Amino acid sequence: MSKIDTLLKQGPLLFDGAMHSYQGSQTSKEVLKDYIDAGAMAIKTNTFSCSSSSLPWNEIEQKIEFEIEQAKEAAHEETLIFANIGPCPREDDAFSIYKKQVDLFLKHGINAFLFETISSLNGIEAISDHIHQIAPEAFVLVSFAIHENGISDQGETIQSLYDALAQSSIDAIGMNCRVGPKHMLELLKTLVRCDKPLYISPNAGYPTVLGWNVYYNGSPAYFAQMMKEIRLLGVEMIGGCCGTTPAHIAAMKEAILLLPSYIPYHNPRTIQNDHPRSGKDWRNTIAIELDPPKNDQLDAFMKGVYAFHKEGVDLITLADCPVGRMRADSSLLACKIKKETGIDPLPHITCRDRNLNAIKALLLGLSAQEIHQVLFVTGDPLPSDTIEEVKAVYHFNSRKLMKAVHQMNELSSPMALFGALNINAHNFDQQLVLAKEKEANGAIGFLTQPIHSWEGLQNLKKAKEHLNGVILAGIYPIVSYKNALFLSNEISGMRIDARIVEMYKDKDRKEGEQIAIQISKAIMKEALPYCDGFYLMTPFQRIEMMLPLIQEAKDLLKKTGTN
Repeated sequence: MSKIDTLLKQGPLLFDGAMHSYQGSQTSKEVLKDYIDAGAMAIKTNTFSCSSSSLPWNEIEQKIEFEIEQAKEAAHEETLIFANIGPCPREDDAFSIYKKQVDLFLKHGINAFLFETISSLNGIEAISDHIHQIAPEAFVLVSFAIHENGISDQGETIQSLYDALAQSSIDAIGMNCRVGPKHMLELLKTLVRCDKPLYISPNAGYPTVLGWNVYYNGSPAYFAQMMKEIRLLGVEMIGGCCGTTPAHIAAMKEAILLLPSYIPYHNPRTIQNDHPRSGKDWRNTIAIELDPPKNDQLDAFMKGVYAFHKEGVDLITLADCPVGRMRADSSLLACKIKKETGIDPLPHITCRDRNLNAIKALLLGLSAQEIHQVLFVTGDPLPSDTIEEVKAVYHFNSRKLMKAVHQMNELSSPMALFGALNINAHNFDQQLVLAKEKEANGAIGFLTQPIHSWEGLQNLKKAKEHLNGVILAGIYPIVSYKNALFLSNEISGMRIDARIVEMYKDKDRKEGEQIAIQISKAIMKEALPYCDGFYLMTPFQRIEMMLPLIQEAKDLLKKTGTN
């Protein structure tokens, strides 16, 4: 048992506050002395930025050794010194970057480590194992930076990050930075804990930028009151992050002074991320896709909607700016479809054009309009000719976005989350791995890429064997030889048998459409045993051509006795 474990049995461990937002012209030694005088029992070395430094290692080494001496000179005999290690931006090399610092700290007798403001698990468990192999009595604390919605910069929830480390060699887990004490308190109330000590270190509040300077206006009294409530939830280790001064730490110490030394930790009665899945049975669904218009003229688009509604399709799916080209917003069109026809729309939402807050806000709006199903796609890259004017966001990939949305407690009705499945991928086993991750993150079904090859059909069969969610088989009627060549050569995710391409050669429009209907019907029959419905894609707004395919889909599903 480490010295820190022993101390925690006697009461909470109080950490210092922010170094950089308080330091000014003072030395690290002077700042740490101020925090110790304010009541801090544990101090952090001024080495947070070393993981992300571009300096050569010999200069980083000198910086760390200097800051170790500063901390040792400031500390009292009973003061704990934590090696403060910040996040590593080069995730593929995180362990080796952490290891250099860890080995140097251990060499100088520092065996308490705080990995602070972490957003990724890369290298974390490995470095903890390394530390404990060298110094079994060492103490490793990992603290994650979490936004007020409970999500890290990498799209992970605090619960998933906590759970990932619950059985590891890491000694304590925590949250710091990004939010003030009130939001930290609310996040903490939802966290399902294990017996490992918890560390909570919020900012003093939220920053105000004046000129080139950043100020935190959260008062010590308010901070202390919130930290008292956090302590009453059984948090064993508390401190301050950005904007917290010695006055904040002193007020915090006074606020918890008369509290019991032992407070059992709080666990919510129910796990918040057990959000119910959509109760609707999505098997035997016929979905048909219409591309949103390139302008604000909706007559032709709505003509297609009304025609498909009359034919009795279950879903109208709406692509979100396919191939990165601007089109009318799929979610706004979904609201129009729902209001004017009552048919369920399935708007596609890309991770490319909005950050997480914007997507969540959009989902709240969709839910308020009685739209409770969406399809998440990562999104095609922007065309090269638009990159100077338009910037992609790509805040998350579709898997992480599903996880974040699946855990939204703000939705009164759960969203049915669909994902894309590329049955034309050359490495389809990897696609299955990603699809299973989507299912684990809340996906209830998949819409596949179009089937135009034997390999695509076999991959569909394989998907049906390995996935739990509903699968809607993608059917895209190729309308001409030119169309077939373009799809084969320029559109990602397409695989078209050469014999199909040749069937369109020297055919006029009417002949091409007849071939398209013939081939599509044949593919639907072949796909039927391996899917739960069909996802029909309308080429070039050719509404009339899709009507016999809708009828074929209905007839096939009816013959199975499921529609």
